[in-house]
Amino acid sequence: MSNKIFVSHGDIIFDKVYDGNLNLIKQDGGGSNWNSLYNLSYMGEECYAVGTCGNDEEGKLALESLKAHGVNVDLVRIDNMKTDVMNIIIPNSELGDDTIIHSWYSPITNKRTIEFRENLPTKLPKELMEKEIYVLLDKFEVVNLEFLNNNKFKKICLDIGHVRFIEHFSKQYLTEFFKKANLIQLNQNVISLLFERLQIKNELEFFKLLDLDLLIITNGKKGANFIFKENGEIKYIEKTPEILADVVDSSGAGDAFFASFVKEYAYQNQINEEFITNTFIKANTASREVISQVGSRRK
Repeated sequence: MSNKIFVSHGDIIFDKVYDGNLNLIKQDGGGSNWNSLYNLSYMGEECYAVGTCGNDEEGKLALESLKAHGVNVDLVRIDNMKTDVMNIIIPNSELGDDTIIHSWYSPITNKRTIEFRENLPTKLPKELMEKEIYVLLDKFEVVNLEFLNNNKFKKICLDIGHVRFIEHFSKQYLTEFFKKANLIQLNQNVISLLFERLQIKNELEFFKLLDLDLLIITNGKKGANFIFKENGEIKYIEKTPEILADVVDSSGAGDAFFASFVKEYAYQNQINEEFITNTFIKANTASREVISQVGSRRK
């Protein structure tokens, strides 16, 4: 049995998916970090969710979604509050619009449905600290940083996928947070603001600043770019998928991709071009499964 465990931290998220006419077509657990943890559990890894959840129906369903696929939710605190809900609108592809909308506001009531909280649990139990812990984060709040500082992790893996999760922070704070990371997945959509905030010019400078093991820059259908060190030399390679899938809902594609790389990274002694090539194939297979259906999680 492996001594490795995978952990994520934050508010539990529930997804509500609407079509272009605002008909509710699916409900399930969501949130990038939780989707990634779900995918790791789906691949047979031991996973723990740490955070808070509302005591409403959405919270119950979100937790059940994680539990049903093996994620341990014993470290999630149930509070007297509403569970955060992400509203996903899938446009009418027949009109030539394939832009998926992710909104913190209900398209039905126009009320805000996400209120990220700061009163999260920040310490892991002692029995878990005896294991080799890999933590996954997609948000960079003070409470998430406190969680990193309060616990000893083998590796820290960050998925920087949304501008709204970095736009309010200073250069000093972001640099302090990101320098704790070993692996970072960076969505192409956030590069402009992030590099401006950190006052750097490009991906290579970002990699050097943080002294990462691996930097992944995702480019949607075009594939991804990778920066890593091999025998002390920095390598930069690009990968394009050989097989493309028809996109039904792209919501969880990046999360499945990220989870695949985190899993392989945890079991690999060194990162080289062979590792990137083999893992890229696995990651794209996982992503294709997700985007070919409505919802952000494989079933």
